[in-house]
Amino acid sequence: MNYLIDRFGRKITYIRFSVTPRCNFNCIYCSSHISEEAKSKEFGKEDIAFLFRIVSGLGIEKVRITGGEPLLRKDIIDIVQSASINKNINEIVLTTNGSLLRQFAQSLKDVELTRVNISLDTLRREVFEKITQRDFFEKVMDGISASINVGLTPLKINTVLMKGINEEDIIPIAELSLKYPVIVRFIELMPVGNNSFWKDHYMSFKKALEIIKRKYELSIGTGTKGEVADYYKIVGSEGKIGFITPVSQHFCKTCNRIRITATGKIYPCLFSKEYVDIWDVVKTKREDEVIKLIKKSVEIKPAAHGAIEKDDKQFIKNMKELGG
Repeated sequence: MNYLIDRFGRKITYIRFSVTPRCNFNCIYCSSHISEEAKSKEFGKEDIAFLFRIVSGLGIEKVRITGGEPLLRKDIIDIVQSASINKNINEIVLTTNGSLLRQFAQSLKDVELTRVNISLDTLRREVFEKITQRDFFEKVMDGISASINVGLTPLKINTVLMKGINEEDIIPIAELSLKYPVIVRFIELMPVGNNSFWKDHYMSFKKALEIIKRKYELSIGTGTKGEVADYYKIVGSEGKIGFITPVSQHFCKTCNRIRITATGKIYPCLFSKEYVDIWDVVKTKREDEVIKLIKKSVEIKPAAHGAIEKDDKQFIKNMKELGG
C-alpha cells in the first residue's frame, strides 16, 4: 500500500469530503457566507467516485461525507455507494443535521454506510429554532429514531457548546446516552470567518464536564483508534459521552486527516490558509496528477494550528465549504 505520511510522521488514513456547501439550516455559529465559486460548482458523482477509488489506493481507510448538508444532494446514495465499493475503505460516515434523514436512512444502510453523526445542539424546540433559524426540530428527532431503527449505529450526536445559549441542554443531551445506545459528543465552539459569535459564546469542555459531574458519576470510556474525543460513561448507561476540544486542548499531534471541498480544494488542516486545488485534474481524470497533488497537500500539512485566543486572527474560513 502506498500510504500517505506527512513530514511529521503522521499516517493519513482519513478524508473528510464536503460534497456540497449548500445547507437547509442557517445556524448562528456557522458562516452564512458561501463564495461565488462554491455557488457555481460542485464535483459530480463521477468525480467523487474517481477520487474515492484513488484515495483507497493511498491508504485511506475512513471517509466522512459532510457539507453543508450532504442529504441535499439528489445523488447522495450513489455517492455513498461509490465509497463502499472500494475494499480498502472500511468506514464510511455521514455527518448531517438530520432533517432529511428519515427518508434516506434505509437507503443509506442498504449501500453500506457505516453510521451517521447528527448535529443536535438543544432538546428545546424554541432554542433549536433560535440556533438553526428553522422549525425542523421534530424532523431531526425523527431522523435520529430512523437511524437507530435501521442500524446506522453507533449513532453519534454532536452538540456544539455555547455559553449563554445551551448550558441548560448539557444534562438532558448527556442523558440520551442513558436511554439509547448513542454516543453524545460535546464540541467546543470554533471561530468561523465572517462571524463574531465565537468571541461571546465560547465555552470550554471543562465547564460542560463539571456540569455533568454535579449530577452523575462518570467512568472513563474508550474510543476507537484515530478518534479525537475523550470519552466517559454515566455509570449504568447504554451509550457514551465524549468531548472534542479543538480550542482548549487541540489534538494536532495525532491528526490523521485531510479535507476535500466540493469545489476541489484540499485543505491539510481545518485552519489552513494553504490549500491544493485539484478541480481541473479531477475533471479531466488525470489520475497521476491527482495523486501528485494529494501527496503535495499532505506534505504541506502543518504540525499544529496553534493556540486560539479570543482576539486571534486565526479562524476557519467557511465551515459550510470546508465541512468541519
